[in-house]
Amino acid sequence: MLKARLHEGHWSRSSNRKSWASAAGRLSRAWLTLAALALIGGLATACAGGEESAAPTPSPTQTQEGIPAACLALQNLKTYRYSVQLEMESPEPAESPAEPTVTPTTAIIRPYTGDFLFEYQIDADFVAPDRTEVLIDSGGGELGMIVIGQEVWTRVGETGWTRPEYPPPLPYQPLDICQALLPELDLSSLEPQEEEANDVKALRYTFPEVSAGQALAKIFGPDSDMTLLISKLDAGVWLAEKDGWPVRMEISGNGLYGDGRELRVYLLVDIKDANSDDITVEPPA
Repeated sequence: MLKARLHEGHWSRSSNRKSWASAAGRLSRAWLTLAALALIGGLATACAGGEESAAPTPSPTQTQEGIPAACLALQNLKTYRYSVQLEMESPEPAESPAEPTVTPTTAIIRPYTGDFLFEYQIDADFVAPDRTEVLIDSGGGELGMIVIGQEVWTRVGETGWTRPEYPPPLPYQPLDICQALLPELDLSSLEPQEEEANDVKALRYTFPEVSAGQALAKIFGPDSDMTLLISKLDAGVWLAEKDGWPVRMEISGNGLYGDGRELRVYLLVDIKDANSDDITVEPPA
């Protein structure tokens, strides 16, 4: 998997949690928002829906109004379940580089020391057009969230459901990831490999060291450290053989700060149970 390319060492949920606040401050406005929301139990995700139909599979390079066919196929699903795994790591450099590189000043908010690791997991059910129930785990606690249209309910840990005055954002929606990543990949240039993913027969497209283009800016924000420091990605996309929706999307990449500190990012989106009739999202009782 691409993750093996990214990880040279062992990931640990407990890495340097006491420096989380200062680390989040350094790792950009997008990362700061993410970490701050996770710390207060206020992060979640919504999306669009589901399974395989009898319609012919569109060409993976076909677009409609600039939207890749795979993303249109995802948008047309009625229901699905999805998971998002996000990992960001910045290990303490062993030594300063002999020739320090230039780091964009907007990427440095404040210095920090020690190893930094942030892990974030989303598990969600979606029902078209606008119903999503998610469980979010940032390693420091769990947040439940139900979104139905403009109505939002949240629950931290085992507490009861509440209606927040200012609902948290819904990041890393599969459709958003699809529309950020797919335009940067020339699927027509590859011969895909048949590979089952999430119990679906799929075609796998793998792109080592592809230009990040606008993908990271759309996912994490234009001023994020990921966007400013990472120019190349390892990317993989699995498209359902029958109707072409993305069963799995995976990216990894790394970059360097001026002091030699490395920044690594890994993002995995899995979609399953497309158009399943047993997926429902209702207001909390």
